[in-house]
Amino acid sequence: MNATRRIAAAIIAAAPLLALVGISAPASANALHPHLLSRCTARGDFATCVTGGTTRAHPTDIRVHVLSLHPGQSVIVAWDMVCAKGSGAGSRSGQFNATTTVNRRVPQPYARPDYCIVSADAQLNNPGGGRFIEVEITYWD
Repeated sequence: MNATRRIAAAIIAAAPLLALVGISAPASANALHPHLLSRCTARGDFATCVTGGTTRAHPTDIRVHVLSLHPGQSVIVAWDMVCAKGSGAGSRSGQFNATTTVNRRVPQPYARPDYCIVSADAQLNNPGGGRFIEVEITYWD
């Protein structure tokens, strides 16, 4: 079997598995793309983790994710964002209490800004033996 046929056979064989886990090709060339903006980890009693970065052009959905060793741990999460659009700039910030695992969309000051500078931090409220935290910022463009 030549290489092209082997590749085609592998794709056909994998199609049911890919459908099962929800992976598919983008519907168009304009499909949105996910990006990991930044990540940090911390260990210890009342672990605190701070991370941040600058998005590429025109982010549409910015999210803060917080993971802990044991899901259901109490955390305090804060975020801050400055976005530019044209000759203007706007900011948003906030804080919330949650339990891990956190996947929270944070509001942008503009729809489809040129770019955003984002930071987020989280701290375990009650380590309860977990004593590990990871914070990620993701976005789609």
